[in-house]
Amino acid sequence: MTFIPEDDLDYLRRKELKFDVKTEQLPDGNKRNGIVFPEYALDGNLRTQTPGGLVNCPTCSLLILIPVGYATTKLDSFYTRPFLKRADGTNPNTATGEQLLFGEQWQFWSRHLQDNEWRVDVDGLETYLQYVHAELRRA
Repeated sequence: MTFIPEDDLDYLRRKELKFDVKTEQLPDGNKRNGIVFPEYALDGNLRTQTPGGLVNCPTCSLLILIPVGYATTKLDSFYTRPFLKRADGTNPNTATGEQLLFGEQWQFWSRHLQDNEWRVDVDGLETYLQYVHAELRRA
């Protein structure tokens, strides 16, 4: 897990968050790294489509890709499974794409921090998860 700084691992352990570290080989020879939170709690404002209609989705799997150079390189965008919709059945803004990552289809949430929103040596997974939580609530 060398791509996740010890400060982040300490935070995850303190909060007792369940997580899985993922790595996959890319066709160009590089590796893709990510961290999956398999039981990420939602506030109840998002739904998932089932054959019987939309149902409340209290948790989802959340994937955050960890770029080369993290934590001096900011985190960017995130992914969820299952695919999430608003209570009225519409898609959240800029969350309609999907991508195959680590052998599974993920809903892509296009969210981008401004350069001044990422403070090197200060921000990490703790602050980024706060950002993700706010974005999911706003969805």
